Amino acid sequence: MDRGIVTRALGYVGEFQVTDQDIADKNTNYLTAKAFYLQTFLEALSEVAWTGGRRRKKLTLTGLPRLPSGYRFAYDLPYDCAKAVELRDEAYFVVESRFLLTDREKAELLYVSNGRRLRPDVAIVSAGKPGDIHELEYITAGKPGTDPDFVIRAGRPRDIGAALPETPEPSEDYPDYVGLEYEPKFYQYVELTLAAKFAVKESANPQLHGMLLQEAMVIKQEAINASGGNRAARQKTKGFWSEEYGFHRERYAHN
Repeated sequence: MDRGIVTRALGYVGEFQVTDQDIADKNTNYLTAKAFYLQTFLEALSEVAWTGGRRRKKLTLTGLPRLPSGYRFAYDLPYDCAKAVELRDEAYFVVESRFLLTDREKAELLYVSNGRRLRPDVAIVSAGKPGDIHELEYITAGKPGTDPDFVIRAGRPRDIGAALPETPEPSEDYPDYVGLEYEPKFYQYVELTLAAKFAVKESANPQLHGMLLQEAMVIKQEAINASGGNRAARQKTKGFWSEEYGFHRERYAHN
């Protein structure tokens, strides 16, 4: 939780900042700010194809027993996907629930990440020495294309520690998320939207909520314009019936 954003948002409605003592005591001020912050952050990420926090990932075919009509493939969205931006080659797609539907085989998605991480129960698995008793009965790698949550190395634990890649540090307030970098406009939008929510709960001035929300909407629209409108996320449109049967439309001039 960005304390600066929370402090400024509270300032809009005439409230005091959340202090270290508030956090240590886990009092109402801190718990309210914490609840609103993550909710607002995730909502903001899902509304616009922000230019920051982007990742690219090869998608995994879903295990759905039946595909929706009109599309050849259904893929699982990445677990940290907040907003799908475009497929490689700008192929058409639609998102339904946690699935991406498209005609593109071996799809690769550019998306805005919310920083969510998987917390594996096992960080390292060592084969050990001959005769050792294994602590785990089996390990599964998941579906094809799934990124591993832990690394398997041969040898003893002391032989493999230095070879492990570094991973981002989780947030103290939200351990299921890591901090990513987004553009300044995104943080301004979160700040104003958060302040609007605080205004509903803390302020006796109902007009303040509307004013703050209106300012936030201006920033949101600017971000939508900058992102190009998510061209690749449009559904395929059906052509005119005449074109489907091999005819072409003609223009007629009228005097």
